[in-house]
Amino acid sequence: MSAPSPASRLRPLLPSPVQRAEDERFARHGVTLLLKRDDLIHPDLPGNKWRKLAPNLAAAAGRPVLTFGGAYSNHLRATAAAGRLLGFRTIGVVRGDELAHRPLNPSLARCAADGMRLHFVDRATYRAKADPAVLAGLLEAYGDCEVVPEGGSNALAARGCAALGRELRGVADVAAVACGTGGTL
Repeated sequence: MSAPSPASRLRPLLPSPVQRAEDERFARHGVTLLLKRDDLIHPDLPGNKWRKLAPNLAAAAGRPVLTFGGAYSNHLRATAAAGRLLGFRTIGVVRGDELAHRPLNPSLARCAADGMRLHFVDRATYRAKADPAVLAGLLEAYGDCEVVPEGGSNALAARGCAALGRELRGVADVAAVACGTGGTL
């Protein structure tokens, strides 16, 4: 039997509930609209953020997590919250070095309040974030870290999001998913 993942200590609401949305425009055509309430999985790591981060946190095994995002990134916020709740360091590489000396917006302020170290980079460097030399420089600066890509989208995240499909099996004929980086898709 495998050990529980670190994220399971946060007691997620899984499977997330399915809620019927009443709308006469759909009913008139015999369509039932159901909402999968992944926003209720966890108050600090809602929705696809939970699904994508949980397997990445298991892979990190308590090591610091270094990840990427823009100034209003929900992924950075969720990663910072996970670090606070589970007791590991987080580093957020933020697109836009022009933001480094300005007051933090509410999203980045929340990240900082949750203990995330914010590392601002210029936009050219950010675009090259997967370049081995860029990653090596970040790891040299921050030490041994689990690197999680922008939005948390990687193979581990895809496996975490696959649970969504399993939870909907037999419940819905068609599913529509909102996604930014494509990891949930």
